[in-house]
Amino acid sequence: MPDLVCHLLPGLAAAGPGDNDNPAATDPSFSSCTEPKTEPERETAYIFRPVALKKVAHHPDGVLWPRQHPGGCEALPVVLLEVQMHADRRFHRRLGAETFRLLQQHEEVAHLQVLVLLAHQRLALGSSQPRLLRRFLQEDVTWVDLAALARQQDLDPMLALLTLPVQKEPDLGPCAQRILALRPDLIELIVPILSERFQGLSPSQLMATLGISKDFWRHTRAFQDILQEGRQEGVELGRQEGRKLGQEEGRRRQAGALALRQLERRCGSIDAPTSARIEALSLPQLEELALALLDFRGAQDLQTWLEPLEP
Repeated sequence: MPDLVCHLLPGLAAAGPGDNDNPAATDPSFSSCTEPKTEPERETAYIFRPVALKKVAHHPDGVLWPRQHPGGCEALPVVLLEVQMHADRRFHRRLGAETFRLLQQHEEVAHLQVLVLLAHQRLALGSSQPRLLRRFLQEDVTWVDLAALARQQDLDPMLALLTLPVQKEPDLGPCAQRILALRPDLIELIVPILSERFQGLSPSQLMATLGISKDFWRHTRAFQDILQEGRQEGVELGRQEGRKLGQEEGRRRQAGALALRQLERRCGSIDAPTSARIEALSLPQLEELALALLDFRGAQDLQTWLEPLEP
């Protein structure tokens, strides 16, 4: 039964013993598990083996949907976008799988274009693809070599923006400055692109390194985020300092109250002006007073101790 496929698909050789293209002629493991052997015994070219296709989650870098044509049209198709900056020998097969999974799950898609942005064409993305996959990769996918694009002169600012991740470091500053000279609004995109590339630098350090004036980016969200972070840090520092001062003030007041109680035991009743002077002492002064009052014999000793502290 499996070899009926040889009659249904044009171009397939009919199964037969001794056929060099027939795996059964050289590999005894190729035997039908669904058809009992009869006399004379013969090997089949095919075996039937059920396959369960697992559900795998695919996460393309982006899918662009036309505003006026949700399913796409010839002029404005739905665009499946992938950006590949590193070698990945499973990329070609994954790209084919996610493309047709998209078509399976979104039946409204009538026109689809697959766009892949590559760091360069030398990336190893898979080899020995079946002809069906090769045809898809060659005929239905648009490949953009960013390194080759970066070598072109007088690029449109939007295209030049795409080359920033692959530009050589000495060329980054001049490239970003040329983009901003033509399209100052693109600073909103330049900052996150370069921040991703130079993760150790803050946006302000990055702009300084590339020689981009603050006038270009002080109105951007990144700049405002930096200011907001600074404000929040200032508020939090203020709160922390306030809590610290509050705690110190609490300790000072406790030390002052304790000193007054001890003084009343040593020196008798303390008048209001003297009490006010003691309550106004700093925490270190109150700590010194707590030690000194152990030697006081009366109110005069307290006044003598306070005199050097007069402003």
